[in-house]
Amino acid sequence: MKNGTLSGRIVFCIGMTQLINWGITFYMPGALGNAIMAERGWTPVMTFSGLTVAMLVMGLVSPLTGHVMARIGGRAMMMTGTLAIIVGCFLMAFVHTSTTWIAIWVLTGIGMRLSLYDAAFAMLVETAGTGARRTISHITLLGGLASAAFWPIGDALLHFTDWRHALIVYGCAGLVSLLFLYAVPTGDPVSPPTTDRLTIATTREVESRKAFISGLWYAALIALLSFVSTGVSTQFPRILTAFGLPALAGMLWGLGQVTARLLDVIAGARISALNLNLIIGILLPLCFLAGLMGSTTPLAAISFVLVYGAVNGLSTIVKALLPLALFEPQQYARRTGVLLSPGFFLAALAPGVYAMLIEKYGISGMLLISAIITLCISAISVVLWKRHIAEQLIQHR
Repeated sequence: MKNGTLSGRIVFCIGMTQLINWGITFYMPGALGNAIMAERGWTPVMTFSGLTVAMLVMGLVSPLTGHVMARIGGRAMMMTGTLAIIVGCFLMAFVHTSTTWIAIWVLTGIGMRLSLYDAAFAMLVETAGTGARRTISHITLLGGLASAAFWPIGDALLHFTDWRHALIVYGCAGLVSLLFLYAVPTGDPVSPPTTDRLTIATTREVESRKAFISGLWYAALIALLSFVSTGVSTQFPRILTAFGLPALAGMLWGLGQVTARLLDVIAGARISALNLNLIIGILLPLCFLAGLMGSTTPLAAISFVLVYGAVNGLSTIVKALLPLALFEPQQYARRTGVLLSPGFFLAALAPGVYAMLIEKYGISGMLLISAIITLCISAISVVLWKRHIAEQLIQHR
């Protein structure tokens, strides 16, 4: 893999690792959780708390990922993370106590942070710099199919065997993911632009201050997006019930997500990350406004499910692409490792917080509070757009 080049084979291999790794970790409790509860006698809170623990661990590990990548490289980091996930699947198949269950999710959480989207994007940017933009869109398209693939796979496995053997099959799928990563050649990090030392010395302080402020805005944006996305996703069946929609209507969420990512792939790099982020910031409050009318207007309910699915799909792309607009590619892994950490913590808290909101204020109250939060996201999107679009206009004069 030469510096700055990403072949179709590389894109396919990394995309397949995301499809598999997301399927055997994040979507595993949804596929096998009921069977685990039935056999072990655990409560839903106990069973699904493993994933919450994993997200907390991801937040703790995240600031270290930039240093790990600098030492061993992106591919080796992702292979290490995938191996941790594989071991986690195999160990879960033999678990008998809740304490052991949680402990294994700690290991799995480390593997998830080292091998899921954020690690893959950092590896791509490490190799191709800003040229990774279109590749990232392709990979999110493949990764977005994880739920559509592994929920039916998990359900099918439970018709032939028990959840323990199903987890062993998941672990074997992880081995396939490891082979896909092994097929990705090692690449040299992207070279920084050639600049004389005097210019570097005079601009370093100004650029550092700009990057610091932009980083704070980015961290706040992603943290709020992660909180709302995770919270709404976990309560989605209850939202559909409140709207009077059948469970099959949830397919519209996936349809919107995949369609939006496909359109981004077709558009290529013509829509900048800042403009895409602004579009998301505008659409989010409108989505929840439609959601507030969903219980009385079926068309509004359907619009909420479809459009929010699309926005949710695009937010993953924006999360990966915005740092390329805000920082130098050489800083990508180190800065995102630190700045994404608050988002993991808020995502871990979101399911419990949203459950409490529904308990106290109902579905409408929860949607209203979400709408208020998304207005904050809109404001941050406008601030980032104005800051960096203005800078680009000045530079082009």
